Amino acid sequence: MKGSVRQHGSKWQYQFRGPERNPSTGNYPWITKGGFDTKKEAWQACREAMREADRGRFVKPSQRTVAEFLTEWFAAIEASIDATTWQNWKDYATAYVIPRIGRARLQKLDEPQLLKLYATLLVEGRVKPNHNGEMYAYWADQVAKGKTPTAREVSEECGTTIHAARAAVRRYKSGIIPKQMTPGLAPKTVRNIHAMIHRALTDAVAWKYINDNPASNVKPPKRPRTRRKVWKPEQIQTFLMSIQHDRYSALFLLELTTGIRRGQICGLKWSAVDLDNGEITVHDNRVVVNGHALDKAGGKTKNADQTISIDQATLSALRRWREIQNREREFFGSDYHPGDYVFTREGGRPPHPDTIRQRFDRLAAAAGLTRITFHDLRHSYATAALRAGLNPKVISERIGHADVAFFLQTYAHVLRNDDRDAAEQAAAFLIGGALDPCEDSARESRASD
Repeated sequence: MKGSVRQHGSKWQYQFRGPERNPSTGNYPWITKGGFDTKKEAWQACREAMREADRGRFVKPSQRTVAEFLTEWFAAIEASIDATTWQNWKDYATAYVIPRIGRARLQKLDEPQLLKLYATLLVEGRVKPNHNGEMYAYWADQVAKGKTPTAREVSEECGTTIHAARAAVRRYKSGIIPKQMTPGLAPKTVRNIHAMIHRALTDAVAWKYINDNPASNVKPPKRPRTRRKVWKPEQIQTFLMSIQHDRYSALFLLELTTGIRRGQICGLKWSAVDLDNGEITVHDNRVVVNGHALDKAGGKTKNADQTISIDQATLSALRRWREIQNREREFFGSDYHPGDYVFTREGGRPPHPDTIRQRFDRLAAAAGLTRITFHDLRHSYATAALRAGLNPKVISERIGHADVAFFLQTYAHVLRNDDRDAAEQAAAFLIGGALDPCEDSARESRASD
């Protein structure tokens, strides 16, 4: 294979014949690329391109933009990844990536552009309107004037749906107010965007659209270490006492005694519950995609699909709940939804995961408890189990973490807090009564005299 370079205007370009025939014409295609400032640069690029072509890795020059590639990529991968991941990535691309670098040439995308994108998103990336903040500002202003705005008034004033306004007013009345939003995205969100870009560009390399993946050489912003808020055992007990007559009391109890994910508890079916042996098999998932609840087979990780034991108190609650559900099934007859879900509305249909989250917020506020999220119940279970002395590996497996190392990293602060007890227990076992603390104090007193 031979190449050549020639001057084209003020720039230089190279040219060589490709090593493989074009199937449609039977000819060896000419591969050309220009825009080099010097003859030397053109020759260096030509030799590198010929080496890549010999290895079957040659990337044909293209004017394809980042936006065009992402549109093609999302269509290609939709069937190969779960719906929630696909939708989240599509939303990231539409809201944050394409508006900023979508017109850039894919083959010219480099590390500095990605770093600049991430820096911009951290400072001023938020584009979604803060309807919650707007509704609260209007509601609080009216309350300060001695008025009590209705949900419809809030909806009309802030341009939201009546359903969103009703949920918002309930939150505000129970003391749940929105946090102040910053103009930039959270580091975790930017890390998620980086993960999407990295995967997309990895596929671009595999498709021979680009030579290498610039996202591989870029570190996303660090995620600040924060501890999730959890409830102490006495707070959990207060909550459970306050919801004894709530329709979903068994659901919340099961969450607090297993720590399984929200989608798994909403998608749980009676066929996966063994009341005789006290076990549940976690498999089916009920996820939210574009605001709609969808059923999805399989858990978030490979460890999420498993059989775990449940305690006697939770078993009793599930038996009582099933009796209520059986009476409802008898009442509705053929109109009862045949989904076999463990937790349902009156007609047998499963609850929307967001509805469960919102219900928890209201119940926790009514009980006068510190505000935590529904997901924090999972962390409350794991923290309490660690403090109770359970083996970290067992807890990690029960809540479906990918590996015990990740679990230990997540809950390292709990283990550090137990360091004092560990020191005292180990010393008591090793030293026993060989050293009497009282005798040491008396000896020190005599020495000072």
